[in-house]
Amino acid sequence: MNKHSLYPIFLSLSGKLCSVIGGGSVALRKTRDLLEAGADITVVSEHPSQEIIELSEQGHIQLKTKRFEPDDIENTFLVFAATDDTLVNSRIAEAAKNIGALFNAVDTPELCAFFSGAVVKRGSLRIAISTAGYSPGTARQIRKELEELYPDSYGEFIEAAGEIRKYILSCENISPEVEKAALSWLSRKETRMLFFECGKERIWEELKKLIH
Repeated sequence: MNKHSLYPIFLSLSGKLCSVIGGGSVALRKTRDLLEAGADITVVSEHPSQEIIELSEQGHIQLKTKRFEPDDIENTFLVFAATDDTLVNSRIAEAAKNIGALFNAVDTPELCAFFSGAVVKRGSLRIAISTAGYSPGTARQIRKELEELYPDSYGEFIEAAGEIRKYILSCENISPEVEKAALSWLSRKETRMLFFECGKERIWEELKKLIH
């Protein structure tokens, strides 16, 4: 393991070329995550699962039903190796390194340039947990605990908060002090609780009292 700490980052993958090498359940999960991020995906597998084949038939991904070769990841930005063969994963890692692609080998942390971590998803809210590959099971357990703390309603609040923030910043007839106070109010726990208990309309009512 690298003695240095990891640098946490969220990547924008919209339109980026990404490859998944492997055709099983892990490869399917990585493929679905990349699709959600808007990536342009190629899957390479000699024996892809039916679910992966269906994603290809539906036009969501490009599927190469073959053994991996370095040319398969040419011009790729990010690569997941999701095979159960350590030697194959090492070959993929070397090929990815040669083209400067970000690389992750599932369950082989010493080969990885990044870790995707366990993620809580609530609309646009993302909470990612990583143990730098030391204990993926612990990361998954912490994710489950956070999912209980942050229910689906947080996604609805984040969407509403985005609308309200945009409105506050667009107001030309309020002072910088009032704008700062309104943005601070929007980020408080009390405001979230008010949203959960009374809904978005009540938040707008309270905002208007604050800025007018």
